[in-house]
Amino acid sequence: MVGHYKRLRRSAQGSVAVEMALILPLFLILLAGPLYLARAAWFYSAGLKAAHDATRYVATATQAEMRTGGGGFNEARVPAIARWIAQQELGELVPLTDSIGIAIQCDGGVCILLKPSTVRTTIRIGLKDNLLGSLTEQYLGYTDMTLSSEVTMRYVDR
Repeated sequence: MVGHYKRLRRSAQGSVAVEMALILPLFLILLAGPLYLARAAWFYSAGLKAAHDATRYVATATQAEMRTGGGGFNEARVPAIARWIAQQELGELVPLTDSIGIAIQCDGGVCILLKPSTVRTTIRIGLKDNLLGSLTEQYLGYTDMTLSSEVTMRYVDR
């Protein structure tokens, strides 16, 4: 009787490896979805914080600072510094994204000479699916995302 039991036990030794080989790819595919969404949440959070800090810098600048030139791309110095602040905060995301766009507006236009009532910063982050991009494109089509973070504040003239 004992010999019969040992014979059955020996024949079932490889079944666990076979089951794992069948189930492991399914678990890896199921893990890729939450990882992609967690990365999207991280990028959105970083973009929102960078937009908030850039908007706060412009909204608290004085009129004299707003009129001072010297920024890049023919813009005033204050929006150029605010753009630099946002770029520094988003610097760690650059290798993992397709593109990052930063737009700073005063009353819906360029921040130049007039005293604005509101300041808005919009940050767009292009996120590509690096984990299972080739597999998901076959079944779902284009799976890349554009995350948009927008912050609007009132201008505080000090």
